[in-house]
Amino acid sequence: MEHPVQLYDTMTRQKKPFVPLNPPTVTMYVCGPTVYGDPHIGNLRSFTSGDLIRRWLEYRGYDVKYVLNITDIDDKTIRDSGTAGKTLKEFTEHYTGVFLRGLDMLNNKRAISHPRATAYVPQMIDFIKTLEEKGIAYDAEDGVYFDIDKFPGYGALSGVDVEKVEQTDRVSKDEYDKENAHDFALWKKATPDELERGIYYESPWGPGRPGWHIECSVMTNQLLGETIDIHAGGEDLTFPHHENEVAQSESYTGKQFVRYWIHMRHLMIDGGRMGKSLGNYVSFEDVLEKHSPEAFRYLYLSTQYRRPLNFTWSAMESAENTVHRLANTLDLIENAMKGPDDNLDFEEREATLLKTVKEAKTAFIEAMDDDINTPIALGHLHAISGAINEYVTGPANKGVLGEAARHYMELLNVLGLFEKRSTGGDEVTERLITMITDLRLEQRKEKNYAFADIIRNRLAEAGVEIQDTSEGTTWKLKS
Repeated sequence: MEHPVQLYDTMTRQKKPFVPLNPPTVTMYVCGPTVYGDPHIGNLRSFTSGDLIRRWLEYRGYDVKYVLNITDIDDKTIRDSGTAGKTLKEFTEHYTGVFLRGLDMLNNKRAISHPRATAYVPQMIDFIKTLEEKGIAYDAEDGVYFDIDKFPGYGALSGVDVEKVEQTDRVSKDEYDKENAHDFALWKKATPDELERGIYYESPWGPGRPGWHIECSVMTNQLLGETIDIHAGGEDLTFPHHENEVAQSESYTGKQFVRYWIHMRHLMIDGGRMGKSLGNYVSFEDVLEKHSPEAFRYLYLSTQYRRPLNFTWSAMESAENTVHRLANTLDLIENAMKGPDDNLDFEEREATLLKTVKEAKTAFIEAMDDDINTPIALGHLHAISGAINEYVTGPANKGVLGEAARHYMELLNVLGLFEKRSTGGDEVTERLITMITDLRLEQRKEKNYAFADIIRNRLAEAGVEIQDTSEGTTWKLKS
């Protein structure tokens, strides 16, 4: 690309130009939720950040093949479905639906695939068999384990020291908190409870089910290929989950697994860790009882994804007020476009507006290209909003205002804000463009051809193509 996006890569610990393997296609995988409860506002930050990165790459001309998985079988889902007295499928389908509705409310675009781990168990078994045949995995009394001594690069992503690890060290849990490396479970042999409840799959090692880490390696391989451009997730996944993914994937293929590792920082609450045991847990529903999803998305955007985000109720109030101000600019534009078209000459006032808008848009793009620096980008968005607000206090030239409005709504759209009002095919945009083309038609009828041509040229610069036919004038957005 002419203006390469810069992204911070966890593996190399540096910010570098984004160069996908097969441009313009970008393969991107985000570790999705374990569906055993309502959406966690900390995890939702990671998914919203992933959505934003995807949107920006698409805006910059890439075709992003975006996958966000669903973990519907692991220690937690098995445990909590049993406690709830439901089958694993009933339990996880309910919380999968809750999660996807949460994404929709936050205006996160659906992925091209939301694969569920349970749909890929046969492929996981084949994957593990290959690792076993290569002598990298071994069968133990309670499962099949990956021998981390057989992967020399283990620890490179997370920085975990593996020098003192012994071959007999194993961990059967799907997750573990200690930054101490162990051989990890690829396949877990069924427990008596799992056998009784029918939560198992037949395998060469007896009835059981896959470990957590193998799931993502197999789904990325099946859906996106052996080497993917971007793998993203919360910083808590760096070790052990992503470290283990690297080991098993590269051992399986002999190729680089991920070109860019992207990790989102934690969401804090009142400056500290959030947890139910600490009595400060805030759910997504708690937030929506008091504030709009638009404000919540704005709160996520207000801090760059690689910086900790501190959630407070006062911050939510501020975010709500801010999105109201941004929405008010859209209202002012709409009202001005309904009024008379004054000041038809492109004078200094109009030139000042367009100069401000275009300079701020350029600065916005530069900020987003720089590792998705949303706080800086939002500052430039507010500059555009302020310039439009000031302009519509006086006589408004609809052609100029329409062009400024298109730039403003374009940037709102790429951030996922007010998308129902700001996307190219929505009602407000169509009404704005139709008003401008009607104005041009009036000028042609009055034989003001020079001004009609100016409107046509301005619309063309804004990405709107005018077509005059014997049956009338039509328009379309340039692709």
